[in-house]
Amino acid sequence: MIWLFGLLFATVVMVAIGDRVGLPWPVLLTIVTAGVIFIPGVPSAGSLSQFSHLMLPIFIPPLLWALARRASWAQVRRQWRSIIMLSVLLVIATAVAVGLTVSWLVPTLSVAGAMMIGAAISPPDPVAVDAVAEPAGVPRRLMNTLQTEGMFNDAASILVFNLALGVLTQGETVKWWEAIWEFGYSSGAAVLIGWFIGRGAAFLSSWMTSATARNAFTWVIPFITYLVAEEIHASGVIAVVIAAIEYNSRVAIGAEDRLSGTVFWEIVELLFTGVAFGLIGIMARDAIFTVGSDWGEAVMLGVVLSAVAIVVRGLWFLGMYATNKYTRYRVGGPLRLQETLLLTWAGMRGLVTLALILSIPDTGDFGLYQEAPVVALVVLLFTMVIPGLTLPALMKKLTLDSDPDAFGDVSREKLVNRARRAARNKMQSYAGEIPQERLEALMSRFDEETNLEEVNEEGITPEERREKAKHIEVKLQQAQIEALRAAQLELLRARRERDIDPAILDEVLFLIDRQILGAKARKMD
Repeated sequence: MIWLFGLLFATVVMVAIGDRVGLPWPVLLTIVTAGVIFIPGVPSAGSLSQFSHLMLPIFIPPLLWALARRASWAQVRRQWRSIIMLSVLLVIATAVAVGLTVSWLVPTLSVAGAMMIGAAISPPDPVAVDAVAEPAGVPRRLMNTLQTEGMFNDAASILVFNLALGVLTQGETVKWWEAIWEFGYSSGAAVLIGWFIGRGAAFLSSWMTSATARNAFTWVIPFITYLVAEEIHASGVIAVVIAAIEYNSRVAIGAEDRLSGTVFWEIVELLFTGVAFGLIGIMARDAIFTVGSDWGEAVMLGVVLSAVAIVVRGLWFLGMYATNKYTRYRVGGPLRLQETLLLTWAGMRGLVTLALILSIPDTGDFGLYQEAPVVALVVLLFTMVIPGLTLPALMKKLTLDSDPDAFGDVSREKLVNRARRAARNKMQSYAGEIPQERLEALMSRFDEETNLEEVNEEGITPEERREKAKHIEVKLQQAQIEALRAAQLELLRARRERDIDPAILDEVLFLIDRQILGAKARKMD
């Protein structure tokens, strides 16, 4: 228990340090926990392998929900080719390549055991990608590709892992059509379960009147969805993703609930991500001490498998780039060689790799039981820690902001203009009740608060222009928040006065508090 609270505290501290030094805090947290655990006198966190069967059901549902709630059906339809190419085919290709490499390097290991290691190493972790790549300034189009890939690829890797596990433990023989049927059933049943639960949860949530109850309900939905899907041998990963997308596309809530829900899930995502990455660091000492004198061979195997996974991913994206460039068929992904490099380097492994490796049973048929955790740690080092630390520097070297809408500014401006037109049309419906000059003043204020235009001055570079526009926007937001806080403070002082009705004061204070939440949300965006 002390380790859990220690990880939560370390998460908050690493977030602050990461923001200060410009490095991804999940990677820093992994490094710090791995370093602390080796300090003499620091107690061990105990063997994590005995809890490996709980890692996926505990961490995957809320973290996937937090990621998928920002997605939409339109995004899934737009990137369905990328989903098939990356979340299914690339995962299988990586699992096969890594599995064959393990069989070649460790001939005493069965093919099923080698494929289990390959399946565990094959999927990039959506939590790692989202926590590390997005703060590094990866363009929105590429970030969408990485996030969409990460939402579904765990399902393919878990299926391959379970098929190999059945062969290893029960001596089953798997035919290719049986594997296709199992994948089809697992995916199809998960889609139906996720859709029904998401639709039903949206109806119940819209029926609720308490924002607190609604937020608590969204906390329960991912776990219910995952467990129901796994109970009928469907993919819990796909079910959670589908439920999250369907729920957020159907639920009817107001601005206040949206604000409180966003803050709630940001906190959940932060703390769960911190604990997940902290566990990776914590297991380092036990893994190395368990393997004993053979740790060097395990490290070398991990280095080779990391290289294989990176090379396969690079060649895969290179093929997608060539298809996009030289044919009329668009498969998503990279449009330039620089994007190929970035997408290859951003294939970060994480929690799923760790959980699957730790869940391998200790049987005589699996000869790498002691070495497997060390292999997993080395893979995480070369595919998560090192890329995570170097990704910000790589982004500065690459010229990925030359696209017309690299960071979504044009799309954002279009949405703002649509919102302005809708607001003006609605205001005009009150033209007979409110003086026109008051309507124009209100519209002008709305236009100013939603103004995203850059400062146009001669003699400064585009980067300086963006920085100056950002500075002005921050100052405007700061002035608005400070003015609202002054009003809030005045009302809190008035509460002490005898002739003030507290019920009426609370009504006014509620309006001020809601405006402060709105201003803070715009500042966070």
